[in-house]
Amino acid sequence: MTATDQGVEDERIERVAAAHAALAEAQDRAYWLDRWNLDLNALMRRRGADEFRAALRVARGVARAAIHAKRRARALPERLRSAAPTEDTNGPPGASASSDATFSRSMPAAPPRSSPVTDLLCDRLSAADLEEVERSLSGSPAPLVEGTDLRRLHLNLGVHHGVPAVLERTGLTQAMPPEDVHAMGRGPYASGGSLYYGDLVADGLSGAGFELAPGMRALDFGCSSGRVVRVLAAAHPEIQWHGCDPIPNAVEWAQAHLPGVAFSLSPEAPPLAYEDASFDAVYAISIWSHFDAPAALAWLNEMHRILRPGGALLLSTHGYQTIAHDRRTDRRQSAQLEEVRAALFDSGFWFLGEFGPQGDHGVANPEWGTAFLTPEWLLSRTSGKWAMTAFAPGRVEDNQDMYVLERR
Repeated sequence: MTATDQGVEDERIERVAAAHAALAEAQDRAYWLDRWNLDLNALMRRRGADEFRAALRVARGVARAAIHAKRRARALPERLRSAAPTEDTNGPPGASASSDATFSRSMPAAPPRSSPVTDLLCDRLSAADLEEVERSLSGSPAPLVEGTDLRRLHLNLGVHHGVPAVLERTGLTQAMPPEDVHAMGRGPYASGGSLYYGDLVADGLSGAGFELAPGMRALDFGCSSGRVVRVLAAAHPEIQWHGCDPIPNAVEWAQAHLPGVAFSLSPEAPPLAYEDASFDAVYAISIWSHFDAPAALAWLNEMHRILRPGGALLLSTHGYQTIAHDRRTDRRQSAQLEEVRAALFDSGFWFLGEFGPQGDHGVANPEWGTAFLTPEWLLSRTSGKWAMTAFAPGRVEDNQDMYVLERR
């Protein structure tokens, strides 16, 4: 690959990463609009809406200028920035917890290589089908921010508006869990399921050498009401898809509304009700990010039992990249993030049972809270039973790290 080709590829990867982050942010906004029962289109038709939109455009222009200025500053030669204080944020803790530099990361998040599920579903639609989707979008929510993956947008909103071609050709369905059922996404941009996470799983497995193929058996461990596995099942109906979760109403809803996937209620501690070597692949999105160390190891042993030799376990966790993410988004206080960073440097693991007696949507287990871990911690406890075939820091929404382990 020439230097020019490498530059083009790097630019493409950066744009894809920006699109994924923009879509995740927009989906989060749509979720809260739905929770608050706000009709954005109706609001935009009220008196003063034009002036409000104009003000938003000005604000967006200012924000973009600030972002470009920040990027230019980052690109300055190192000799011009050498006078600024620096810190190795992965080294021993000790800097002031109030300093933003304490939680900065010089390592960028590792973006997905591709979007195989979105590609597969979009390939089933003709140009005429896409035009039909476009015609249906006149009453859609406000456009997403620049950089959004428009193919995912077309699929999600095509499902939301019930465009026949999208529903018939892709296998995606309009079923949406009601408010009293646990779900990780709601609203128009979540219609049909999470294409982002479907792509994340398929791309992560493929990048580690595990291609999805007909006849395989795969499990969504911690599936909630099925927002990820429903998309994968639509894209790959030739695979036997399973999902399990300890939240009863989520599993019951999925069993009743998402055909093509075998859902089951799982216990809060091993074992699962599956035979040894039942699966070729298991994935778990933001599950090991909640286990205390004993539970994390017990469930790794259970995954080893239910996977065939050579099978793959894809999981995501909080790590160093999450510290930077949470500081940037003010999700956690600086003092607590410094505590996490110190624990990761010292032992590679941090846990806090922060859900209280009420639990997390009914899961009131002392070993279920919030956990951070390092690759070293995971490697030291999986050696001999697992081979780590992929590690992507910050792969999940520029936040959680993604691992793929091969069962030995």
